[in-house]
Amino acid sequence: MLRLRNTRIGRALAGLKRSESGATAVEFAIVAAPFFYVLGCICETGLMLFTEYVIQNSVQEAARMVRTGQVTDSVGTPLLSAADFKESICENVSVIINCDSNVNVYVDSATDFATLTDDMEDPIDIGRKTNGDPYVPVYSPGGALKAATVIATYDWTFSFPFMEFLGNVNDGGARRIYGLAIFRNEPFGS
Repeated sequence: MLRLRNTRIGRALAGLKRSESGATAVEFAIVAAPFFYVLGCICETGLMLFTEYVIQNSVQEAARMVRTGQVTDSVGTPLLSAADFKESICENVSVIINCDSNVNVYVDSATDFATLTDDMEDPIDIGRKTNGDPYVPVYSPGGALKAATVIATYDWTFSFPFMEFLGNVNDGGARRIYGLAIFRNEPFGS
């Protein structure tokens, strides 16, 4: 062993043993991948929550049109088609997501809130079914003084792997986010 220390190779190995010059690079290499993964997951979750906020705001704006009688007359005859109503929601949402085929809209009404909540679909069920069948839209905004609800849903598909714990549709591969408004229509019309 003494002989190895006196040779050139022995001195180089002893010098590497004491050297700490590359320790920071090695530590960064170990920590970088998990750090950037967690940072990406945080960014994606923030973007998903911001998208949900934008959908909620768009639903509130569209619900105001139903509530004030811009969508139906006083007896409930639609003045605005379901596609046009969806377009009013998509005006704000399309800044963030592709609204045309990915957003589903549900509009329903009843004589009172008890009946409305009994008949109202769960927002998780509003959208493409797990077997791939498309959602059949419901569009019944109701007339004056009717209890009404407006729901818009969007399926957020995760970009980062292992985020299935946030998923609630497609076997955890996506999260159905939604905006919801429940209200009573104003006494519009004559």
